Amino acid sequence: MRKKRLAVLFAGLMLSLIISGCSLAKRQENIDLGFAAIAALEYENALTCFEAAADAGENPQQIARGRGIALLGLTRYEEAIEEFLTAFSYSNSSVDDFDYDTNYYLATAYFKMDQLEQAEKVYSAILALKPEKEAYYLRGIVYLNKGELKKASLDFDEAIKLASQDYDLRIEIYEAMAEKGYKEEGKAYLQAALASTGQKLSDYEKGRLSYYLEDYENARIYLEAQKGTKDGESTLLLGQTYEKLGDYNYAASIYSNYLADNNQDVTLLNRLGMCKLHSGDAAAALDCFNRALELGDKSMTQTLKFNQIVAYEHLGDWAQANVLMKNYLQLYPDDQDALREYEFLKSR
Repeated sequence: MRKKRLAVLFAGLMLSLIISGCSLAKRQENIDLGFAAIAALEYENALTCFEAAADAGENPQQIARGRGIALLGLTRYEEAIEEFLTAFSYSNSSVDDFDYDTNYYLATAYFKMDQLEQAEKVYSAILALKPEKEAYYLRGIVYLNKGELKKASLDFDEAIKLASQDYDLRIEIYEAMAEKGYKEEGKAYLQAALASTGQKLSDYEKGRLSYYLEDYENARIYLEAQKGTKDGESTLLLGQTYEKLGDYNYAASIYSNYLADNNQDVTLLNRLGMCKLHSGDAAAALDCFNRALELGDKSMTQTLKFNQIVAYEHLGDWAQANVLMKNYLQLYPDDQDALREYEFLKSR
C-alpha cells in the first residue's frame, strides 16, 4: 500500500469539516445536494449543483465555500483559494464556525500549492482565536515542510496536551516526522505513551504503538491476545504485523478468515490482495482488488485502482496497465508515485 499519509489526513479532515460545517441555519436544496456530492467524493457533480444553486439565488457564501471544497478535491488549488477568499468576503466582523472551517480548507489549499508561509499564517490566525488540536498539528506539519523542526515539535507538543490519549494523533505525528527524516524524534511521542503509568492502554493500543515503533514481536503478542474480538481494525493490524515479520501467507490467512464472515471489508480485501502479490499470485491479487472496487467504497478507490494497475504489471499485461494508468492520472493528476510509474510503463 502506497504511503499517502498526509493526503489521507487532509481528506479525513475535509470530510469531518463538511459534516460539521453544513449544519448552517438556512439550508437550501442545491447547496445541500452539492455538499452531499462532496461527501461522496463526486466533485464535478458538486460543482454542477453549486452552479444550479447560484442560478436559483441560494446563499452565495455557502456556494463559494462549496465550490472551493470541490475544486480542492479536484486538485485545482488556485481556483479553490479564490473561492474561499470569496466566501470570506460575505462574512461580517464576528468569527463563527463557518469561518473556522473555511480557514482550514484555505490553509490546505495553500499547503497543496506549496505556499507554506500563507498556510502558516492561516493556522496561526485560527490558533490566535481558538487553540485547537488540529490547528496545532497541521501548523506543525507546515513547519516540518519548512525544515523548522523545533517549531514543529512545539506545536505537536501543544496538540498532544489538548488530546493526551489520542493515539491516532501520536501516530500521525510519528509518521509525519519519519517521512521528513526525523524518525527517532517521532518515536519519542509513541514511547512516551507506552511508558506513561497514568494511562491504561488496551492490548490493542499497546500492539498498535509497538507496531509503529517497529517492535513487531511485541506487537504480535499484544494483538494476538485480543484476536478473538473479531474486530476489523485489530485484525488488519495483526495481519500487517505478520507482513512486517515476512510471513505473508499467515497474514493472508488472517485476512481470509475475517473476510469469510465480513466480505464487505474493503480495506482487508486490499491487504489480502497485497499479500497475494508478495506471494507471487498476481491473478488472485487482481481478483481481490476487483472485488474491493465493486463494493464502491470511494475512500479506497484511489488505492485500489493503483494496486489494480500493479497487479496487471505483475501479470505482464503491460497494455492493460498502461490504459488503466492513463485513466488513473486523469482522476489523480498530482499523484507523483503514479507519474513515475507511468514513465516506467511507457518504456515497456
